[in-house]
Amino acid sequence: MQSGLAPTSTPCTIADARARLREAEAYLEAAQPVGDPESIAANAIHAAVAAAEAVCCVALRERSADGSPLAAVELLSRVDRSLSAALKRAMDRQIQAAYESREISVSDARMCLRQAVLLLDAARDRDLSA
Repeated sequence: MQSGLAPTSTPCTIADARARLREAEAYLEAAQPVGDPESIAANAIHAAVAAAEAVCCVALRERSADGSPLAAVELLSRVDRSLSAALKRAMDRQIQAAYESREISVSDARMCLRQAVLLLDAARDRDLSA
């Protein structure tokens, strides 16, 4: 383990941030067409995670590495608690879809889209020119 990094994170660069931002934009674009709520939510959640990683890469020069939704939320909270809360709201729907019998509703999918847009806007606002 490298000093200064949490065991659930890995180093990343501005180039990594730009790549994750492009991925977030692609996922968000895939989430936009009319489709079933589960597909929309899944793509929006992927967009939210990629955008959150872009934010963390710029601010901390590290990103979550263990695949745990909670680790990504915790790492983002070191940058911005409101963005972390937005990511958690989206990730909660992923957990709901995976482990609960309740399906993703249209309103859940819309909420995931809103959180993804919020995180994507935050990533776009970061200085990715370094």
